[in-house]
Amino acid sequence: MAVTAFLGAYGYGNLGDELCLMEAMRAFPGGEAHAFSVDPDWTRRCVPGLAGCFGTGTELMDLRPARIVYGGGMFGVAEAFRAWLPWLACAAAGGVELHFHNLGVARLKHDLGWLDAIAREVFAHAATLTVRDYISVEMLAEAGITPMARVTHFPEADIPADPTLADALLPRDCRKLLGLSIITTPLMRDGLQHDAARVRATLAEFTGHAVIPVISTIHRDRSAEEDDLAGTLAFIREFLPDAPIAAPALLDAEMTPARLKGLIARLDALVTQRKHNMVHAIGAGTRVIGLHPMEDDSLRRTFVALSYRLPPGSRCLGLDRPA
Repeated sequence: MAVTAFLGAYGYGNLGDELCLMEAMRAFPGGEAHAFSVDPDWTRRCVPGLAGCFGTGTELMDLRPARIVYGGGMFGVAEAFRAWLPWLACAAAGGVELHFHNLGVARLKHDLGWLDAIAREVFAHAATLTVRDYISVEMLAEAGITPMARVTHFPEADIPADPTLADALLPRDCRKLLGLSIITTPLMRDGLQHDAARVRATLAEFTGHAVIPVISTIHRDRSAEEDDLAGTLAFIREFLPDAPIAAPALLDAEMTPARLKGLIARLDALVTQRKHNMVHAIGAGTRVIGLHPMEDDSLRRTFVALSYRLPPGSRCLGLDRPA
């Protein structure tokens, strides 16, 4: 049976990345699906239908794939291209069909040592080249990568929700539910402190809502600075100390991307710094407020790409910080 290999930032503990893998498998169906993952058990639990996982370029080539789909998570970065483009070039030379799919692309022009003539040929002769937002098109163009990419507008927003976990854990009373998902990073802490008055003004309309901590990421590397649980609980203590907590932080062995969307679909509103929690909300029709450091454009990119389908009252609030 023909093998399709999926390359992305999988297995790191971020349900948003595995959501991208689920969408990629829908976009490229057929045969056996194998995915790169640093934690195969995590990835296979989150993503139904995977036949297996691989961890190195050598293992990728040993699969003898008929097709490779490169994308998923923020994989359009110099480090990932540097690591994987030589393997993609070898695969292409052997007749493997290559797709760059739904990429989020960082600014590349300051680190182009990996973009040699062979790498340019890989891009030029790929079967498809798509990115998820307009800024990613510009990032590729700045780097001189051709052809021009097509924009997908975050198709993972349409992955169906699984309501089973929400049905089991969320209250069935008439209280309105506010989801919170905040990353603890120095940039975010500075912004919340500097713009605290604006944050409180934004939250004022949610007085009386019960709070649901929406924790979509626990990095497999526990030393990672992006601690969703710590960030969300600190945010509640600072800005909503009297709000009732309707359910505990919901990230355990039962959580998957589809069940996370089922949870977000039950909310009346979501305040989030996590991009794919926002994508879930937009796909489910849940009002969403993106809260992020002004100098980080990730959420703004997403709002613009999905502006045609934002639920009423949704908006993006950028936080400034001291000069």
